Amino acid sequence: MSMAGVMVLLLKETFSVEFDAVPPYSFELTLHKPAGWWWSTPDEIFEDGVCWTVTRFNGELLGLKIWSTGTLQKPRMHCAVYSKAKVGNLEKQGITRMVKRALKAEEDLTEFYRLSRRDDILRGVVKDLYGMHTVGWPELFPALILAVTLQMAPMKRSNQMMDLLVEYFGDKASFDGKTMRYWPSAETIAAKSVKELQTKAKLGYRAGNLVAIAEVLKDDFPTMDELWAMEPEEAKKKLLTLRGIGDYSAELVMPRMGFPLDVWSAKIFHVLFYDKEPENPRDVIPALKKVAEQRWGRWRGYAFVYVLNDLPALSKRIGVDLTLF
Repeated sequence: MSMAGVMVLLLKETFSVEFDAVPPYSFELTLHKPAGWWWSTPDEIFEDGVCWTVTRFNGELLGLKIWSTGTLQKPRMHCAVYSKAKVGNLEKQGITRMVKRALKAEEDLTEFYRLSRRDDILRGVVKDLYGMHTVGWPELFPALILAVTLQMAPMKRSNQMMDLLVEYFGDKASFDGKTMRYWPSAETIAAKSVKELQTKAKLGYRAGNLVAIAEVLKDDFPTMDELWAMEPEEAKKKLLTLRGIGDYSAELVMPRMGFPLDVWSAKIFHVLFYDKEPENPRDVIPALKKVAEQRWGRWRGYAFVYVLNDLPALSKRIGVDLTLF
């Protein structure tokens, strides 16, 4: 079976695991963000409270089927793992750790909610989205692909580049009656020419950056697992050594997300902080990042995600339509 000339890998269920999360934890808001963001792949499926997605572990493609078996205050999740070959006990432990960490199952939001109750911007937002956690990337290279394709491009253009990359160079998997595409591996992209990526994926100058990143990742660069073990600033510093990865991209990719402002989000937060649109959004980004750090500290990444997922309701509360930016 194939799609666009690429073989579809057939995966079978190899093991399943249940695990608890730190309450409050809303499975639906976390895996199915109101703003429409997906977790691991753009082809991800969320239906009737169940998420089907794909990732890689140790270079091997995995299918994941995840659903809630608990409640907001007693959260528990079930994850069925599909693979091509049998999975050993050590691999099972590693996959379980990866999934739990990427879903932020063990992150305690008590401090964030305490801070939010005293904050004029966040007070209403956390009521609307109570229990929503941010999510992390299961693996590193897809996060870097997203960061590179978001650079200096409107969303329609970024989506075009991502779709073409996945279609021409990605992998495809079928499991539990679902078939979906997944990001290309670093090894695949490193083997391609810049010209081919420019032609087929419409990457422009980004093609050179992406090939350079892939070449580094396939040889000697910390895994997402190793980045998680670092302090946030250390992880960010390491990511900044990659060609084409600047402050915005690094803060988007790092396991404990920073405050990754672009022109669009800079307009939104300038209105929230100063009650007016900025004349030049790009120029005000450093000042906005400083305000966010002073106001929200280590929780500024959560504030960023909560605000952008509650724009319609937040717009009504402040009397400015933030969805038009």
